[in-house]
This record gives sequence, C-alpha cells and structure tokens, in this order.
Amino acid sequence: MTSKINAAVEAVMDLIDAMGNVPHITRGALGTSDGLACEIAPSTPYEVYMDKNSFVPLTLALNGKNRNLRVLSDTLNNIIDTLTRRTAYPAGDGWEIVDITSGNLPRIIGREQNNAWIMAADLIIKIYRKD
Repeated sequence: MTSKINAAVEAVMDLIDAMGNVPHITRGALGTSDGLACEIAPSTPYEVYMDKNSFVPLTLALNGKNRNLRVLSDTLNNIIDTLTRRTAYPAGDGWEIVDITSGNLPRIIGREQNNAWIMAADLIIKIYRKD
C-alpha cells in the first residue's frame, strides 16, 4: 500500500508529466542521460490538529540534467511556474494537496565530464492529511 505522502508525490509527478513539454520525471537519483528526477528533501515538521488530521509542508527536490543549460533552466522554471499557478490540485484517499509553492528556484549544481549540466530546484507541496 502506498503511503499518503508517497501518493501525493506521485500525483505531483503525474502533474509534471501531464505538462507534455517536459521529459518524463522519475523518482530518486538522476540517471546517466538527460532527464528529470525528484525526491523528498528535508522538510519542516507536521502540524497535527486535535482531530489528528495534519498539515504536511513537504519539500520536493527537483533535479535535472541536460547538455543545454538554457533548455534545462527553462524546463525547471516552467514546471515551477505551472504548478504554483494551479488553482486545483490532486487528492486521494485520506490526503489532498492544498497548494504548491516554490522553495528554491533553479540553480546550477555542477557539470559532468560529458558536459551535461545538473540543476536543482525545490517545490513546497502543502498536503492536508485526513486520518
């Protein structure tokens, strides 16, 4: 069974894939070729309410690799722009995304020996967990 947090992360990945003008995003580390990956990053603690429902501000690290720095930068910026401007977000059994904001804007992490640029950005996924 997928946890509520992982279900929300997968829903965000589906939103990114649905944009259509970006490479398929995978979970975990970047592969050896150009592409996108995401994973949960250190985040702030849950806010747990009296009814035991909770608000989870989850940081999602987006990483990308491409030999063309401008293409990579544009891709990450477009993802952030598109997701943070949405007014409707996915929901599932016991969870719903209530907002997506930018954490850190795209920044260069490094360059590989094959001249592929690596960039990273962060999204803050605000999840309401209904227990």
